[in-house]
Amino acid sequence: MKGYVLKRILQSLVSVFLVSTLTVFLVFSCIPRQLVFKGDQMLQKLANRPDEYQDYKFRTWESLGYLDYITMKEYAQSIYGNDSDQVSTALQSGSSFYERFRAELQAKRYTVEAQPVTGYLYAYKDIPTMTRVLRWYANLVQVDHPWRVKDPNNPDLKRGYYFTKDWSGMPALAASGTLYKYQIWIDGSFPFLHQNIIHLYMGRSYPTYDGIPVLEVIGMGQGRTARREVTTNVGGQEVTFYTSIDEHTLKYKPDLDRLDKNKFEDNYADGNNIYQDPSMLGISFCIGIMSLILSLGIGLTIGVVAAMRKDKMFDKVTMGYIVFISSIPTLLYIALFARFGMKILGLPDKFPFLGAQNFLSYILPTLSLSLGGIAGEALWIRRYMVDQMNADYVKFARSKGLTQGEVFFRHIVRNALIPIVHSIPMAVIGTLAGALITESFYAVPGMGKMFPSSISDYNNAMIIALTFIFTFVSVFAIFLGDILVTIVDPRISLAARKEAR
Repeated sequence: MKGYVLKRILQSLVSVFLVSTLTVFLVFSCIPRQLVFKGDQMLQKLANRPDEYQDYKFRTWESLGYLDYITMKEYAQSIYGNDSDQVSTALQSGSSFYERFRAELQAKRYTVEAQPVTGYLYAYKDIPTMTRVLRWYANLVQVDHPWRVKDPNNPDLKRGYYFTKDWSGMPALAASGTLYKYQIWIDGSFPFLHQNIIHLYMGRSYPTYDGIPVLEVIGMGQGRTARREVTTNVGGQEVTFYTSIDEHTLKYKPDLDRLDKNKFEDNYADGNNIYQDPSMLGISFCIGIMSLILSLGIGLTIGVVAAMRKDKMFDKVTMGYIVFISSIPTLLYIALFARFGMKILGLPDKFPFLGAQNFLSYILPTLSLSLGGIAGEALWIRRYMVDQMNADYVKFARSKGLTQGEVFFRHIVRNALIPIVHSIPMAVIGTLAGALITESFYAVPGMGKMFPSSISDYNNAMIIALTFIFTFVSVFAIFLGDILVTIVDPRISLAARKEAR
């Protein structure tokens, strides 16, 4: 069993790796890089300034991993030093440095061009697609440590770990010299023990949420910021102030302004805000879990009752519902259900009407997402149980004088636990697929809505990250389904026996 589990974990990781690699490869090779500027308002503002326009485009492409880019000024600074007078001399018209820059960069297979107005040279070199893929994986796992921060203006920066308390008075392991101040801490939110030592980095979001890592985008709160009163120690004195900053996200900030010095005792003064509404991940998780529970609970219950009352009114109504849901497009029955919920039940048909703080906002998206799952689970379990009704063990049970209900719940339902468990992974995958349509229709600010929005905005890093997350959940749902089968029925052995090979 242990060998099988290890093998399946490796197979699942390989599957996630292959899908992610294919996604990265397709994004970088099939989408023209010019399209990434579709939603960038800054580029439009620079249209009348050709040099800045050109520089902005190439720096953006470089930050997104498409190419390597260097200007003549940067090259001169790397040779003579940032503050050297020779840099300005090298940039003067007619300087021999122009030919040196051109010759040395072309020798490194860069394409050298001149700015349209100033005539300053710049060079760029496209990064091969496979190199981009390898760089994406090289940066995927980032480890924070006391020597990660390199600040030449702070050579005496202390480096190491120490125990302290956060602003809430809870114990925490902090550090100096790391990117994040708090390395390990405890609070009242799941999973209760948190860490900043290891992070996954899948690129930065662009053009939407420009500059923010994509995992932070889907993991940070939304809506209005939540301010609270904080009392902390600064320079040996207690200081009280109102802030919306989450102290556990505090990062090293090289240059502190006056307000920073009044609130923070060190250079860790750059943090993310706390928001009133849940994150994209939190909203999608909440709706997905509730719809999955409804799909399995209601679908299996309806399927069992329909099998028990085969060819009766309840069974005919159930089959009518299954045929209706299965025969029309998903978007159509979601729209019909939303209309029914709004007109008859008075529920909001768009999530933002009442917002994430109101429970009513979640009802229609959750129910709509579970409609297809309920039909699928009901049909699947009904077919299985109807087939089992003519099995020999059922006939023998009836011959002993057991009632119809006893036959179903003592024998058929008990044996149906295995196929029920097998249906859970497919229900998870169906929920993920349905969320793309449901969240977009109801304008739910979750990952399902973010995925098609990222495609239309050419937010390539977000596309790759969400594909990775959806693939990971789907693959490991199938793996966990196999493990649950052995728990439900210990007679099933997933490990192949030598004599059976």
